[in-house]
Amino acid sequence: MIFSEPVLIILLILLLMVGFTLLSLSLSRHYSHVTDKRQRLANKTKLLLRFIGYSLLIISAIISEKVWGIALGGVYWFATTMLVATVLSIILTYKPRWLSFIPLYFHR
Repeated sequence: MIFSEPVLIILLILLLMVGFTLLSLSLSRHYSHVTDKRQRLANKTKLLLRFIGYSLLIISAIISEKVWGIALGGVYWFATTMLVATVLSIILTYKPRWLSFIPLYFHR
């Protein structure tokens, strides 16, 4: 194994965090809360955010399945998914500006 298990779990959390963040930013209301811009997202930008977000989620599921097997990999993936989704929902509710560094790359 190239990496130890704690490093792989941190990698899994990072992939899920970025993936879920990009998926939530593909919604106009979350995008406007994070960027303070009341403009609508272009359809191209929405599709790009969704494609990259779903791709990162799939990659994280594949990594967890390859490292820990189907049974434990699924458990670790769902557990980290729930953790990341909870943290991201709290951040988007109370401190959405913390995510303002991400939309800089996805302007029209």
